[in-house]
Amino acid sequence: MAAFVLIEGDALYIGLWYYLFVPFAILGLCAIIRPKPFFFFGASLALSITFISYLLINWGASRPDGLLGLGHLFSLPGALIGALIAASISKRHVFVGSPLATIVGFLGVSLGFLSNQLLVCNTVMWCGPLSLSLK
Repeated sequence: MAAFVLIEGDALYIGLWYYLFVPFAILGLCAIIRPKPFFFFGASLALSITFISYLLINWGASRPDGLLGLGHLFSLPGALIGALIAASISKRHVFVGSPLATIVGFLGVSLGFLSNQLLVCNTVMWCGPLSLSLK
């Protein structure tokens, strides 16, 4: 992600440190649990997709939002919790082959991030279609 941001530009206006620190922090905490090796590929892929989706929103906007990065930042606790749960599942269960560990890592981070994103979008931020209208 860091190389991608260096080439294309930081549309979230957060700084290069963010794209380096977040994966190292989440994956580093998962490494303490010692999940299956291919777990990290799935978790990294899911984190990259969250970054790219947010970057694409601002790259395609007619007026880029300088505070869009806060939506990503506020959803990271869910990604961390999902990653830690998935890492412990990956460690405890015997997977026959690496694709299952990859899927567990991907789903753990993705579902954790998405559930936290829905919570944030319906409490403290407006996120367009993710914000439910209760009228």
